[in-house]
This record gives sequence, structure tokens and C-alpha cells, in this order.
Amino acid sequence: MPEIPPVALRTYMGIRIGVIAVIVALFLAVGKEIASEPDWCTQRSLSAYFHTPVMPVFVGALLLIGFAMIVMWGHTIVEDAALNLAGLLLMAVAIVPTLDANYCSVPPELRDAGVDPEAQSVADKDLILQHADTVRSTFWAFLIVVAVVLVFTLLMALRRRLSDSAPSLSRPATIGYAATWVLAAAAWGVYVYLFQAADDPTSFFNHELHGWSANIGVGFIIVAVLTAAAESARGTDEAVPWWRRWKAVADWDRWVWLYGSLGTLMVLTAIVVKGGDRLDWFDGWFGGWLDTHATFVLEAILIVLLGVYWLMQTIQRRAEGAPTY
Repeated sequence: MPEIPPVALRTYMGIRIGVIAVIVALFLAVGKEIASEPDWCTQRSLSAYFHTPVMPVFVGALLLIGFAMIVMWGHTIVEDAALNLAGLLLMAVAIVPTLDANYCSVPPELRDAGVDPEAQSVADKDLILQHADTVRSTFWAFLIVVAVVLVFTLLMALRRRLSDSAPSLSRPATIGYAATWVLAAAAWGVYVYLFQAADDPTSFFNHELHGWSANIGVGFIIVAVLTAAAESARGTDEAVPWWRRWKAVADWDRWVWLYGSLGTLMVLTAIVVKGGDRLDWFDGWFGGWLDTHATFVLEAILIVLLGVYWLMQTIQRRAEGAPTY
């Protein structure tokens, strides 16, 4: 492999360290907001801080993380595709807010007493209307930029295919690239369709897009983590098909165990916290705090684990060049 220019390595490290920095900044901003509440009230979800003074940090952090996931190459086609799609979805999460933001705005004695469905519907509508113009304008710009990127990518792919001097890609790489951008285009198409109802306070766009994008995006991140573990567990002999390169367990290095453990922990956290919340396992824990804040706890843990994954990759790949596929 040719020597990597120092400026390229510095840029690579700068982007990676920047992601870790904004995750730390997000938690510092949320912590300060909680400390500023007279009774240290915590919103029921991390996403709910979109509706607080933390909003610029929350939106900026998710946009930067999403951008970094897209521009940083994964070491395998699957990892790269998962990071690209996760980055796209996280950007949508940053722009379209959750409706869950009324918890700390009501008197303490009423917070856990339940909310009248009609009153909650009015509160949700007010939140949507409060940010409607900003969300519409920002999401419209987001759709235009994604469309331009998709068209540019298609044109570059066609140019490469028609060029006699461009190096040919392997069949797996070609399939991987095609699948990545077809899925990205499909996501864009779904977003365009849902955006048509942005003016309707009861629409899927306003009520469900944030949550579904977040859940699917986290799923892609978990795929990327487990793919990194699988890559470390395989040999590098190009003469052997990739599915036959598995090393013996005794030969696995620390990265196999670290990535594998991290991915498993992500899956277990999602299952235990989300499942426990649905099954009311946490009733009465910490005076009912955990039951009320299960989503906040889940989101906080997963973002911390994302930071750990990013830090691990920064350390492991700090002196490596771009993938050759």
C-alpha cells in the first residue's frame, strides 16, 4: 500500500474525533439543561430535548454524525452500506422532531398521573404547529440535497462504466454499491411521499417518521458494528472466497471480541429496555423514574455505545488508508 499523505490522515482523524466531541457536547448540553430545572426534571426521551434550548446542539450533533457516517468509508461493502444508510436516517431524525416534549412543562404532581388523550392531542398539535415552518423548510432542503447526491452518484457510476480507463470493480463491490444506493433512493422516495402530508398535524410524517427513522438507523449501526467484528474474524487471503476465510476462534484478535461484545450489548440493551418498558418490568424502579424514562435511558445508552464504537474504529484504523474495493 502506498504511503498515506499526512494531510489525509489528519483529515480522517479530525472527522473521527469531531464525532466523539459532538457526542460529548450533546451530553454536556443535556446535563446542563437538566441541572437548570428546579427539580432536575429529565425529559422522557433524549429526542425531546429538540424542544428545549439544547435544540441547536441536538440537531447539529445528529447532522454531523450522519454526515461522518456517510463520508467515512467502511472496511467492507456491507459495513460501508450500513453506515451510509444509518447516516441518511439520522439526518432525518435530526430534522423532524419527536412529539414527546411536554413532561417537564407540567407541574411535578401531574407528570406521572397520566394525560387526558384529548389534551395530549392538543399539546401534540401545538408542538407540530410551533415548529412546522422550520421543519418543512429544512426537510425540503434535505430532500433536494439528497436528490442531487443520488443523481451525481448515478452519473459517476455511468461514467465509470463507460470509461475504458477506469479500473473494474469486483462483482461483490458492484452489487454492494448498487444495493446501497438503491436503498438510499428508496428511502428518499418514501420521505418524499410522507413529506406531502407535512401540513397535516395527524400525519405519519409528524407522528412516526422520527421514531421509525431512529429505530431503523440504529439497526444499521448495529449491522455495521457486527460486520466490523466479522471482518476481524476473517483472514485476508484474496485467493480464498470471503465465506471460507474464517479464522479459528483461538486466532481471533481483540477487535473481534470488542466489536462482537459491543454489537451484542447494543442488541441486548434495545431488547431489555424496550421490551421491559412494553411489559412494565420497570414499574416502581427508582420511584417510577425508570418506567417513565425508559426511552431516555435507551437512547442515552445507545449513543454512548455509538461513541465507543467510533472511538474503537478511530484507534484501530488511525493509520490505514481507504479500502481497496
